[in-house]
Amino acid sequence: MGNNTSPLESLAAFTIAFVAGIVATAAFGGYISWIKKTKSDD
Repeated sequence: MGNNTSPLESLAAFTIAFVAGIVATAAFGGYISWIKKTKSDD
């Protein structure tokens, strides 16, 4: 069986994964800063 995916589909999949990684990194960074801020309030 051959590979029947178009280059555009591959690019779209890569873009979705890249954007998801950016969103996850930003969310994790925000969570870490929230934890640090909450911990310093004690």
